[in-house]
Amino acid sequence: MKSIRDDFRIKRLKDKMREYNVDYLILRLPENVLYSTGYWPIFGASMAVVPYDGEPTIFYIEGEDDFAEESWVEDLRSYVYFGMEEMINPNRNFSRMLKELWKEKGYNKKGVIGYEGGFEFIATQNISCEARIPGEPGMKMLKEVFPDATFVDAFNLLREARTVKSKIEIELMRRACEVTCMGYAAAREVVVPGVKDCEVSAAVEAAIRSKGVGYKGARRARGYAFALSGEKSSMHRNPYFVTSDRVMKEGDTTLIELDAYVDGYFCDMTRTMAAGKPSQKAQELWGIVHEELEAMLNMIKPGVHVRDMCQVAKDIAAKYGYNRKENFVHQPGHGIGLQFHEPPSVHLLSDEVLEEGMVLSLEPHLYIPGWGGMRMEENVVVTQNGYELLTIFPRNL
Repeated sequence: MKSIRDDFRIKRLKDKMREYNVDYLILRLPENVLYSTGYWPIFGASMAVVPYDGEPTIFYIEGEDDFAEESWVEDLRSYVYFGMEEMINPNRNFSRMLKELWKEKGYNKKGVIGYEGGFEFIATQNISCEARIPGEPGMKMLKEVFPDATFVDAFNLLREARTVKSKIEIELMRRACEVTCMGYAAAREVVVPGVKDCEVSAAVEAAIRSKGVGYKGARRARGYAFALSGEKSSMHRNPYFVTSDRVMKEGDTTLIELDAYVDGYFCDMTRTMAAGKPSQKAQELWGIVHEELEAMLNMIKPGVHVRDMCQVAKDIAAKYGYNRKENFVHQPGHGIGLQFHEPPSVHLLSDEVLEEGMVLSLEPHLYIPGWGGMRMEENVVVTQNGYELLTIFPRNL
């Protein structure tokens, strides 16, 4: 079934092309193909050509037909990716297909072409164990096909276009958040004394895969869960997510970081859960972090500087005596969408300002070396007068 044509993001992308004086976008990253066409490639070896004047064209792998046909784009052109006649080489096929397209459509060979030069941090694709990204061979191919064109890095153009979400995108993200909450429901069932962190992560990811696929028409859903219990959640000497085989004891808490996608749109959540009755220390820290979160939420509206949201969370931590750098380790929020880390960055050094339609992931926290960590994370949409919460799951320990 075809995607609903998203006129909001089509217009937003075209407006940014005009602002940056770009005649054509040639897009290969699955997240940008999805944004510009409604089609999320599987193998990451597809291409979207977006002209400023006219409708896009999609080049896709033969065999991904039913996914490409979900796009609102009419001009779909397949090529053989897996075949015994030739070795796999998308650039060879793209070279041929671009020449044919430019000739057929009468496109300007001397025009300004935007490419994905600045994307060094990208979203996972459908097959997360292996990614195909445009590199120097692809750039060489484009310059050989269009020797008289002007090439510009469209990184800022694309990131700015994607920062404000359409109503259609918000509904896709709402579905992703609902599926993510299914993972936390599974965690609630298994977080008990005697369970290993890795068993919690496995239960969460299994629930998202088994219940998410098919939910409200979802075709692809996957979660990446990291359960960090005890001191391993302190984020002091190990500011990364690696789930271990640590066994939780009565009263332990486990910080569960969960990043999940549904058909290319992401949710980023955290809940901290107790195995049995939470300790007095855990309850105290929960109260402080909850205060941080509520203060940040109450600030949300268009025109607010994100650095001020960061400062208010940091100030609350300091008010309770947690003002060392190992207590408040990282920025307490960021944008989310086709990646689970997008602009704006809720950071003390950020100059970004909230706009209606931005989707934020707020993650205030406290970390205590030798004890552990406390974090809760919500996804919200910036509305005309405040915010709408997308992540409906209890925050309690």
